[in-house]
Amino acid sequence: MNSVPPKQDFFADFSTLTDLKTKAQKDPDGALKDVAQQFESIFINMLLKNMRSTNEAIGGSLFSSAQTKQYQEMMDSQMSQSMAKSGGIGLSDALIRQYQTQQQARISSPEAKRRGDTDFLNQVAKQDLVRIQALAHRASTEFIESVQQEVKQKNLSESVGESSVSALSVVFGSPQEFVDNLWPHAQRAAEKLGVNPKAILAQAALETGWGKYPIAKEDGAASFNLFGIKADNRWQGDRAVVSTLEFRDGVAKRERAAFRAYDSFSQSFEDYTNFLSSSERYKDAIEAGDDASMFAASLQKGGYATDPKYAEKIDSILSSEWFKRL
Repeated sequence: MNSVPPKQDFFADFSTLTDLKTKAQKDPDGALKDVAQQFESIFINMLLKNMRSTNEAIGGSLFSSAQTKQYQEMMDSQMSQSMAKSGGIGLSDALIRQYQTQQQARISSPEAKRRGDTDFLNQVAKQDLVRIQALAHRASTEFIESVQQEVKQKNLSESVGESSVSALSVVFGSPQEFVDNLWPHAQRAAEKLGVNPKAILAQAALETGWGKYPIAKEDGAASFNLFGIKADNRWQGDRAVVSTLEFRDGVAKRERAAFRAYDSFSQSFEDYTNFLSSSERYKDAIEAGDDASMFAASLQKGGYATDPKYAEKIDSILSSEWFKRL
């Protein structure tokens, strides 16, 4: 029979974290290692839980039950504790190195040496068990999120060709940034069409959510499509096939559709002017001249979009603070 694990290695023995408060005062270096290992233990446990959740989403086992799930959680917790104590995945060592680097400058001062400046461990010594666990849980959660984001960015950059631009790289961070960058393009397009440039820019803001939700190709590359122009049989260029919301008989439905893809925002504006000027359906919109509201209403009447509130939404954007400044 296997021997009973030492007290400090048993996952249900919460006194081990409580003991850190005393150890942090007597043996700061030893306590730092224990705290880092507890962080790593919680981190590993979260990974195991995520894997269990994924498995349940795919399809549970025939023998799954509340009881077996409870024992699985106990086993995962014990396994996490044991793995962290036996070397883990290197997270505890990384935490220690990071802490020691941050503390080096503080501890080197005479004043810090007199008071034994170990801020992190002193904070641990002042906290109760629940707060220590909450701190470890938050730190490990933020770590996982940062890793997931880095992996997502890496995969995206690898999937996009060297000659392509990532859709995420052309996202605008704010409405003001959107307006500042695209206003000159809107002015040039409006001059060709003889309409109000605000109307054109407001339509682009509506179609892209102020540039925060650009249409991307399947490989993650940017399409630079600012006006939601679809790629019908007249379009011979590149395409971006995505899910889109359409209104059929007043009912919103999700559909897959192909949209035109360009090499730049400038090309998007150029194609937009050609698209409107070459169609009889949008003759009234062009004749609206400086009347931005009439331009939007005529676009909707001409069938530019299936959204019954398309013109109303453009008017709302036109009355926003960012357009009032133009």
